[in-house]
Formats: sequence, structure tokens, C-alpha cells
Amino acid sequence: MKKIVSLILVLAMLLSMAAFALAETGVDTKAFEKDGVQYKGTVKIGSVMCETGAVASVGVPYSQFYKLYVKYVNEVLGGVAKGADGVGYYLDHISYDDGTDGAQGRIYMQKLVEDDQVFSLVGNLGTWNIGSSQDYIVEEGIPSVYWGTGSALQYYLPAEGNQRFTFPVQPIYITEGRIMLLRAMNMASIADSGVTDVKKIGVIFSADDSGTQIESGTKLQLDLIPEDKRPEVVYVKVNTQVADEMTAQVAQLEGVDVVIIGGLQAYFNPVYTAMQANPATRGIPTIVSYVNVAPSNIPTDLANEADTSDIYGGAWVVIDPEAQTDRQKADIAEFLNVLNWGLEKGYISQEDFNAYSVSAYSMSSYIAVRVFMAGIDRLADKDITRDAFLEAMESARIDVPISGGVDYSNAQRIGLDGMAFAKYVKGYTDPTLAFVTVDGMKSIGDLLGE
Repeated sequence: MKKIVSLILVLAMLLSMAAFALAETGVDTKAFEKDGVQYKGTVKIGSVMCETGAVASVGVPYSQFYKLYVKYVNEVLGGVAKGADGVGYYLDHISYDDGTDGAQGRIYMQKLVEDDQVFSLVGNLGTWNIGSSQDYIVEEGIPSVYWGTGSALQYYLPAEGNQRFTFPVQPIYITEGRIMLLRAMNMASIADSGVTDVKKIGVIFSADDSGTQIESGTKLQLDLIPEDKRPEVVYVKVNTQVADEMTAQVAQLEGVDVVIIGGLQAYFNPVYTAMQANPATRGIPTIVSYVNVAPSNIPTDLANEADTSDIYGGAWVVIDPEAQTDRQKADIAEFLNVLNWGLEKGYISQEDFNAYSVSAYSMSSYIAVRVFMAGIDRLADKDITRDAFLEAMESARIDVPISGGVDYSNAQRIGLDGMAFAKYVKGYTDPTLAFVTVDGMKSIGDLLGE
């Protein structure tokens, strides 16, 4: 009898160990209750974001809304992957501040994967981090949903093997460079642009990955245009943000009809400032990367002067109410509802509310979590595994909140290829209208008239 009992205990232990071994990393199926809400388990996600350092102006509104929205998902929506019984999984989020340092970001990325053992990375922020970590993430085969960057390192057509676990959303800089060139060529069609004909375009770009990828995109698109329709393009590289170099490089843009400024926030401001200091380039319309289409990145005192260069840029997040579809309006309504809820609960201050409600970066983190939820919610009443999540993400097009859509089918990983065109409003009084849409969301094909 004792032998039988012992065998039963051993079998029970083995079965328990087998069940534990087969459990998906980052997924706990043990039901529990928290703050009056029932959950059927926990799904753990992680992200690396910059709350300090050179790009903290982006990272703070991004990360703080992200954390607020995760609270909202749990406390108000009842979690993710809610089944027919109305019970979902608690969304457990872990994040680290990399200080805008890619080497530090890589350390934290490994910590999330190896120590914290998250199910998925969601909303990692920054070109510096994808540069240091993408190879590692692909090698580990961990889902990575939404990168706060347009780096080409997340571009796969088609993705193979573990590359398929990368799910980009934001426009890739190479793709954006193509769009920026076409927008520059079409500038005469934009009302009140002051441009009557585009014969010569200036492309001034930073020497880092973001700038050189935008440059590559403009060259790629230029080569696809028939020779008799190609404008002359002047390419100017800037290696530093030193004023003397900016002055010398900007001087090469004299005589162009439109200037494309390819680079992140740290380069846009000094290039724009140097352009306005030179009488030969002051006032030439500029097209900037979508990452700079935010009031916080504009040198407002200078940009508000009547004769300085107008600032245009791609808008993949459609903030202008006049340009939004009904779906995008509903997305904005939920975004604002989350902020109002956070204010009422005391999770954020009125100052935070005012800042985040007009921040494209806060909206971006909302988008990051929502795209992840679109995939994980397709696994309601199913086993949640990484392979099942991959299949769910590839199974159908995903509507991107306040934007267009992404399609991961057939292993394509190209992010969004459509952007609206926005213009900075000099002397704006309502921060929500600091940029207005002057042309609707169009793909490369649309801009080519295809």
C-alpha cells in the first residue's frame, strides 16, 4: 500500500513538474482577485524607455501615459484576453529607464527577458535601443510589439524565423524618406505653401542611423522617378550639432525650393535655427521627420516669426480633429477618457493631464499597448503561447489607433506606409491645433497617383 501511495505521489510530482515546464514564459494561469476584479491569470510584458537623458522630453510623456493606461486596462477594462465569461488576464508591466543610452538599454532588455521573464516586449523606445538589442531579441525569439523608432532594423520583407516576432508600427525611416521626397516634389499643390514650382530640393541629414536612413529613402524614391521628372537634389550631411558646422552646411542649401531635414529632435532644432540665421535660406519651407511633429520639439520663438521657414511633417498619428475618421475620433475619445479617469483617481496631476492630452508621444504609448492588445485579445478562451500570439498577429489586419493600419500577414514587417501631411501653425493658442493637417493620409502609391 505504501508503495502505491509513493508511486501516486511521485506521479503527481512529475505531472506537476511537467505542467510547470510546459507553462509559457510570462504567462501565469493561476486565477486571483485584485481590487474587486477577477482575473484568470497574469500576462507579463516589459519595456525599456528613457525617462532621463537626452530624449527625456519624449520618454516622460510616453512612459507615464503607458503606465497609466496599463492601470486602466486592469482596473476598468478587466485585463486582456477576456473570455466569454468576461474574465481576463491581469496585464503586469515592468519597465526600466535607460537614460537614453543604448548600452544601458541592452542590459535592461536582457533583464526583462532573462530575469523578469516577460511574455512580450511592448513599446520599447528609441533608435539607440533597437541598434543595441534587436539581434539579441531576435535570437531569443521573444515577441516585440511596437518600437518607438523608425529604424530599418525592424524592417523585414519577408521576415524569417524569429524575425517574425518583431511587429513594427511606426513608419520606418527609409519609408518615411521616400514619402518626404514625394511630399517635397508635390509642395506646390499645398495651399499657402508659397511654392510655385519645385526644381531643386535640399536634403540635410544627420550622420546617425535615423538621418542616413531618411537619406537612403529619398535616394531610393528618386531613382524610381523617370529622369525627365526628377528634381535636382542636393545632399548635405551634418556630423555634429556644433554651430559652426551647421552654418557651413546650411549654406549649401542656397537656391533650393524645399528643404528636407532628416534627423531626430537633437538635429532638427540646430539645423532649423541655422537656416533662419542665413538670409539665403531663411524662409525656405522645411519638411521634418514625423518624430518632430510635436509642439514640444519646435523652437517656437523663432518658428513663430512671420518670415521664418514654415514647418511641415508627416503625421502618422492624426491629431487634427478635422482630419480624423469616425474610428480615429473614437480612439481619441478613449485616450482622453483614460486621462480623465487618471485625474479623478489621483494617478496624475492636472499639469500632467494638460501635457499628456496634447502629446503625440503619450498617444504613441497608447498605440503600442493597443496593438499588443489586438493580438492578445484574439487568444481569448485559448492557450496563450508565443506561437499562438504570432499566429494571431498575422491572422488579420490590425487597426492602429488614431492612425491607419498594419498588416503582418505573409511575414511582412514594414510598419505603416501611409502618412498625412501636417503644418505647424505660427503663434497657435490651442496646443491641440499646433499642427493642422494640410493633406490627408496617403501612401506612397497615392502620392505617385497609382
